[in-house]
Amino acid sequence: MGMSKSYLIERQIEIDAGHRVTHHGSKCRNLHGHRYKIIAVCVGPLATEGEQQGMVLDFGFLKEEMLREIHTPCDHALILWMDDPLLKNFITDATLIEKEIRPQIAKMGFYQTNQSAAGSLYIMPTVPTAENLAAHWFERLQPRVRERSANKAHLHQIKVFETPNCMAAYPAHTA
Repeated sequence: MGMSKSYLIERQIEIDAGHRVTHHGSKCRNLHGHRYKIIAVCVGPLATEGEQQGMVLDFGFLKEEMLREIHTPCDHALILWMDDPLLKNFITDATLIEKEIRPQIAKMGFYQTNQSAAGSLYIMPTVPTAENLAAHWFERLQPRVRERSANKAHLHQIKVFETPNCMAAYPAHTA
């Protein structure tokens, strides 16, 4: 119960992407696609000065960061786990997996290329379930929200709708 009130805002984007759940027992182990709806939930006080006065974070700023961190690298991409056995079918030079892809994932948390046999390919350190995508995109977007709000707002949660009826959120806030 601090002196300043806290507000919650949400911004939504949608992407189309392919993925697979590598070791799943059902048809989800096959390559397939989704129209993902991603909602960023931000919390913070209202800015008291500057162009964001009266706002937690300008919706336009939040949209720009969501487009940069999620839409641009992942829309119309094939999203795969770095240990997916199918990966070698899409990377024409197999030596790149150990020489370039794994080191970049270790450093940056992801690898993205438009030069694969599948076209746009986004490789992440975990199996691309809705839950793991929510956590992954949260980690990518969190510092951008802090920066764009001058450290006042924080990313509270990312919600990922894999279908209109199935949603995963990270982190889980039960209050």
